Amino acid sequence: MHKRNLVLLFLLVFIVGCTPKATPIVMPTPSQTQRPEPSTETPEPSLTPTKLKTATPASTPTQAWVRRGPGIVHCTILLYHHVAISPIESQYYIHPENFASQMKALDDWGYTPIPLSLLVKAIKEGAELPQKPIIISFDDGRLDIYENAFPIMEEYGYPGVFYIISGGLGDQGLVGVDELQEMAAAGWEIGSHSHSHADLSKIRKEASYREVVSSRDVLEEALGFPITSFAYPFGTITETAGKQIHIADYESAAGLGHTDSQGPGNLFYLQRRPISWDYDLKRFAIVLGWEGPLSTVETPVP
Repeated sequence: MHKRNLVLLFLLVFIVGCTPKATPIVMPTPSQTQRPEPSTETPEPSLTPTKLKTATPASTPTQAWVRRGPGIVHCTILLYHHVAISPIESQYYIHPENFASQMKALDDWGYTPIPLSLLVKAIKEGAELPQKPIIISFDDGRLDIYENAFPIMEEYGYPGVFYIISGGLGDQGLVGVDELQEMAAAGWEIGSHSHSHADLSKIRKEASYREVVSSRDVLEEALGFPITSFAYPFGTITETAGKQIHIADYESAAGLGHTDSQGPGNLFYLQRRPISWDYDLKRFAIVLGWEGPLSTVETPVP
């Protein structure tokens, strides 16, 4: 009996020794079960490149306007007479396709057309101007400027200044009141180009008064808004006409020239650069002083 008990005891010890030990279960404390607080640290930027959607840039980047004047202001003033197909090879006719190319070039090269009155303000008292200001002017009041040049410039939102022969309003081939009022509503400025396009150096003082002073009165009465600038026919200025410009109380007057320097000394003879029928973009760039690449180089349309 004693021997049997020893055997049972031996078996019990053997069974207990062969049983694997249980892994103790550790219960988490309350602090370990709480949701972690969000980190306040700025995450490191991802090194993986991200493809971003970009807007299509405008043809001319937006440029900061800077204050210019009072005093000398550098601004090229272009001069056109006709924008139409010439019946002959006349220097005064610019083919509409060439004109369109020139307006596109202004846009491509970063020029910003401005009203003449803004240039006058800059000269007299200072004004905010774009980095590359330019003025587009037209003489004689030809209907083809309204029909051809005006729509092209409207595509770019360009203003112009249109000098009108007051004695020819509405005549055949010339613009009338309705066209001029439409252009003025679109931001164009209207000036006087005398009453009959007479050469001021070849007429008497009394006749000059009608050409310079009375022409302003006729245009203002017909159009219903102020006429503040005068363009000398043929670019000819005389001492008499110079005095009458001030009698008529014009704010500026325009002639011809070969520079972009405009200032108090030539406020009443602003320098304008005539554009001829045979100017390609290379020659046009020379007029502007543009030294960058040309967008296209085209042969003038005959």
